[in-house]
Amino acid sequence: MPAEIQIQQLFKKYPNGTHALKGVSLEIHKGQFFTLLGPNGAGKSTLVKIMTTLINKDSGSFLISGINPEQNPSKIQNIIGVASQDNEIDPSETVESLMIFQGRLFGLTRPEANRRANELIEWFQLTTERSKKASALSGGNKRRLHCALALVHRPQILFLDEPTVGMDPVARANFWDVIIALNRKEGVTVFLTTQYLDEAEKHATGMALMVGGEISYSGSIAGFKQMVNPEDELSLDDSYLHYVKTLSNQESLIQ
Repeated sequence: MPAEIQIQQLFKKYPNGTHALKGVSLEIHKGQFFTLLGPNGAGKSTLVKIMTTLINKDSGSFLISGINPEQNPSKIQNIIGVASQDNEIDPSETVESLMIFQGRLFGLTRPEANRRANELIEWFQLTTERSKKASALSGGNKRRLHCALALVHRPQILFLDEPTVGMDPVARANFWDVIIALNRKEGVTVFLTTQYLDEAEKHATGMALMVGGEISYSGSIAGFKQMVNPEDELSLDDSYLHYVKTLSNQESLIQ
């Protein structure tokens, strides 16, 4: 099966000249629930921004559903949904008006946009917030709104960059019910970055670990845990902490 997302040797420098990405290569297959893990500053958000056409790479190549995003960004934007950490929404508009406006931007008729807004507001349990302005929403509800907006046009690939930050446990559980249903019942490919490793372990079918702008592991979660400690059945959280600490200790010895 050909990969739905193919990334080959991506490089990207920060303005200060240091590398955010150092030759990143990955493959994500259609319908996969893939999670990209790594410490803060590892380059995860930079990679997501490149794949979603928000910033340009310095070198390397990548395809999404066989399409080169640099040659046809508008086509890519129609097949992906993006809930990034720094999504900005008009604070003066209501939840409902933002949802309808998003639908109209993607070519839905007014009745279609209304129906889709109602559907997503119900899915994400924003019914009591629908008439509130975005500025009045809690941090968790803003994140839910961001994710709902990313789904208005029924994308085939969904990029979620730290999506559940600020959500309470009930909201998180509801959020994942929606995303898992989309992934398993409708075949939506999910690309997730998160610091909540319990979410990754529970839901993801594949993972990669990025450290210092490089991919240090790519494969299954079970394979990663086995690689880190084949003797003990550690959780992903414990395996991740052990692995990252080991890498840090090795770097300290080299320096």
